[in-house]
Amino acid sequence: MEQVLYKLPDGWEWHSVKKLSHNIQYGHTAKAESNGNAKFLRITDIQDGKIDWQGVPTVSLEEKEISKYALNDDDLIFARSGATAGKSILIKNAPKDAVFASYLIRIVPNKKDIIPEYLSYFFLTPAYWEVVGQNAAGAAQPNINGTKLSEFIVPVAPQGEQKRIVEKLDALLTRIDTAIEHLQQSVTLADALYASTINEQMMQAIELAGLSTVEKHIEQIQTGTTPPTKQPEFYENGDINWFAPSDFGDHDILFDSNKKLSQKAFDAGKARKFDAGTIMLVAIGATIGKIGYLEQDASSNQQITGMKFNSAIIPRYAYYWFRFIKPEILTNASTATLPIINQKGIKALSFCAPNKQLQETICRKIDEVSNFRNKVKAELNEKVELMRSLKASILDSAFKGEL
Repeated sequence: MEQVLYKLPDGWEWHSVKKLSHNIQYGHTAKAESNGNAKFLRITDIQDGKIDWQGVPTVSLEEKEISKYALNDDDLIFARSGATAGKSILIKNAPKDAVFASYLIRIVPNKKDIIPEYLSYFFLTPAYWEVVGQNAAGAAQPNINGTKLSEFIVPVAPQGEQKRIVEKLDALLTRIDTAIEHLQQSVTLADALYASTINEQMMQAIELAGLSTVEKHIEQIQTGTTPPTKQPEFYENGDINWFAPSDFGDHDILFDSNKKLSQKAFDAGKARKFDAGTIMLVAIGATIGKIGYLEQDASSNQQITGMKFNSAIIPRYAYYWFRFIKPEILTNASTATLPIINQKGIKALSFCAPNKQLQETICRKIDEVSNFRNKVKAELNEKVELMRSLKASILDSAFKGEL
């Protein structure tokens, strides 16, 4: 997709990033280490538009390599691959001898033509992100390269106007970012209340009923499968949920998967069906420990293990229990390559089985807090989105000369 250009105010001009830059450069390819002679900035070290230099690892380089890749104040650094592709940060107060990794791109703004902060703000605009999104559409791995970056066209105001716009954006966006931060802190508090309620209720259950293991209370445990993708009939016109870790959100009930299976996959013995009431645990990968339960029959891929508890256990109670013991799951997971806990490890996990009346009481108390938390989070997240929309609108206006 090409950029949509528009009429600029008098004195403004369209210029490519290439024309506005001294240099566009990829970072250094190397492995991070703990005792190198230079800080080694990676994609993962840039979080929420900030760099915690204390947490940035090091790399061992010769002086000529450090000189080639050394970060300087007012450099613009871009992530060129992955979920954060296109995101950028303006370097300020970089440590001495800090370099950048190969999955990052550096642009050195030509200060004679453009104020670095002005250019940095352009890369936050909806117009920029619309093009990045279109370029990433359909790609297995979102990416942006140096050539694409160099071709972006920037609406360049006269230097005095650039300075005024930067000062105005600094003031307005700082206030918006502060408001968003406060709202997000309130969301965190709501989550903390929910977690502490689960912890309190389960500790009381343990005092009354003691501990056993998961194995003593399940009727069935099985791990999902992935039907052969070369047989499209297993997926075409599918209407049976087939859950993957990406389908697990913050909700408790798993009700809609991104991908579905057809009955043919089950008839051919290439998929496993889990009954309603099954507890579904992500048992492998980065999101190990995520939990949900089914209210209707479904299936899953091999990263998920399903547990059907006996009739003495309420599924919703088992769901809350597994949220409570997530630290135990993470502790017991093998981490040879990817974090993983197998069926034997799951069966050995602790479990508290109070009588059904107490299970119902526990669920009711946690449900009350959960409903309150969900309501608060929905309201707060709506306000956060309004703030983000306002921020985008201000940025859009700024680069049309309307601020």
